[in-house]
Amino acid sequence: MKNVKTLLSLAIASALTLSAPVMADDVHDADPRNTAWRGGIATDNSGEIKLVAGGGFNNLYGGGEYATQTIMIGEYFTQSEDARFRLANFDQRFGGVYLDTNFTEAMDLYTVGYMLPLTATNGITQFFPSVNYSYIDIDTNKIANGLNEASFMNGYSTGSGQFAGMTGDMVKQALGGDDAHMASVNLYGLHPWSDTHYTVFQAFGGSSYGGVDLQMVDLVLLQGVRTTVGEGVFNIYLEGKYTHMQVNDLNVAEGDKNYIRGDEAKVSVGFDWRF
Repeated sequence: MKNVKTLLSLAIASALTLSAPVMADDVHDADPRNTAWRGGIATDNSGEIKLVAGGGFNNLYGGGEYATQTIMIGEYFTQSEDARFRLANFDQRFGGVYLDTNFTEAMDLYTVGYMLPLTATNGITQFFPSVNYSYIDIDTNKIANGLNEASFMNGYSTGSGQFAGMTGDMVKQALGGDDAHMASVNLYGLHPWSDTHYTVFQAFGGSSYGGVDLQMVDLVLLQGVRTTVGEGVFNIYLEGKYTHMQVNDLNVAEGDKNYIRGDEAKVSVGFDWRF
């Protein structure tokens, strides 16, 4: 089940956390309400390359009586061919609501959430706590194919080896289903040290209450530097990320562990141009 653990943990980790989003004149680049159009690229220590594009609009409604921001962001991972799209709307009167869709080889995730922008008493540090609901649609057939391919690549012929011959129904039986309903909370924070340097931190925790029994914790620390290229703002950042994911109550043979867990730490470097 080690390969199931890897597929599940990487898919959920990439989908359920909020990365530094996309500028109104008085909104920091790493503020989720930033509507500047942007393009970016990043890579992690495993060589995965992520392409990012997006932007938005200020005050699409309300006649200027209150501030609103509407933002769209798309991401594409060139090696895994995973894709993600986020749509958010912030309203000065009540906060922000967003939709986050993520499509991976192992599963598709659909998240809706509510975020409340807050400013610390120092007038500088900003907090963006959110509560979220996610529907997770697990593709057990693709997981089974991945297990069989892994067995073959490890030198086993079809029909032998630990995972050869696995079917989607067998994976579904082991996991206890092929979908899950997850509730989660997330705290996204931003602290600008100066006009050019800033820190982003994030803590995420979620647990399913229906379907496959999933638990997840995700921690992120990002250090960014802002500079200018022509008339645009150019961000360079270094990000560290730790993810823990566990699937409980597996249907396995007596005496085997009835859970699988994955822990992953990775470092990414990225560039982001706002125009």
